Amino acid sequence: MIFPMYKAQEVRRVITSALLTEAQSLLDTATMSTFVIIIFLSLMMGKSGGAIRPEVTFTPNWGNVLLGDEVTLTCNVTSTVPEEQAINGTKISTQVYQWYKDGRTIHRDEQILQIKYSAEWDGGDYQCRINTSDISDPVTLNVTIHYVLLQRPSSAIYEGDPLTLRCHHLKDFNGFQTRFYKNNEEIKSQFPDSEFSIQKVDLNTSGHYKCSKQISSRSRSDYREFSHEFLLSVKEIFSSPEIKVTPSRVIEGDEMTVRCDTRLDLLRGGTELHFAFYRDGQTVQEYNVSDTYRVLSAQQEDSGNYTCEVRMEVRMMNDTMRKMSAGLYIQIYDYTMHNIIRLVISGFVLAAALCFIYFHNKW
Repeated sequence: MIFPMYKAQEVRRVITSALLTEAQSLLDTATMSTFVIIIFLSLMMGKSGGAIRPEVTFTPNWGNVLLGDEVTLTCNVTSTVPEEQAINGTKISTQVYQWYKDGRTIHRDEQILQIKYSAEWDGGDYQCRINTSDISDPVTLNVTIHYVLLQRPSSAIYEGDPLTLRCHHLKDFNGFQTRFYKNNEEIKSQFPDSEFSIQKVDLNTSGHYKCSKQISSRSRSDYREFSHEFLLSVKEIFSSPEIKVTPSRVIEGDEMTVRCDTRLDLLRGGTELHFAFYRDGQTVQEYNVSDTYRVLSAQQEDSGNYTCEVRMEVRMMNDTMRKMSAGLYIQIYDYTMHNIIRLVISGFVLAAALCFIYFHNKW
């Protein structure tokens, strides 16, 4: 009985070993296949520009239009992939465009989406995709049925941007005597100019805007006045800076870090900011991209009123935007004096504790 049992154990061992070997082989094959797939997908994504996000723009650049207006939407993208390739001497486009309206596919495969005569149902959120790129952020087209429309750029308005407002009227009608208002006060009245422009807006540009225009049909001489209004909000690209110091209580010899704290708008995340630091009005660090000023071993002379300034280049206007922080006085404490102060405070605490114990026991 011992021999058969030994043979059975040996057979089980051989079978188990074979199964483990086969399983390891399958695992290695699966791992290699997965690795190959990952490499292939990475190469495909690199070729197709999967990380690239296109942008939809309007021509003319108005996000709100009147019934019957012509609007052109363009799917723009910055890519290193050539738009055309030559195959047997013939140029063939390598870009495949796909359009979406309100999340649904539009059966258009060209870079430009043209609306010859806008109707109410053309209003909505538009997006596009190129090849296998990321889908663009939505842009909104509003189609209004009215005689007069105060138009503004389709994108958000940020401080430092140029701004043009247009008092637009319906096709096949005559329009004249245009007036612009901000917070119910007239700001421009110049016939026949229907536009109001600001070279560089700031937060004070925000407000309630309105335009009025006299409208008449081409077949009649009488006219009526129509108006349109909206609330314009100018966004901050970056907030007013604030000085922060680490540690909060700096002892002589400590490493001191002074930070210029500001918040950059997420939609302008690619904007480059430059920072400068001042002590008692004197520059301690010139403009650079670092938002911190460090002192490796702080000394008494490093005490003072610290401020920082943030600067952004406004390339379109060949100008700069600057914001200055409020001052923060930073005191560098003498190490010896610091220890004396700690000793005195500890003495007071100890004396108070002894007095408490004495009177508590006496009571």
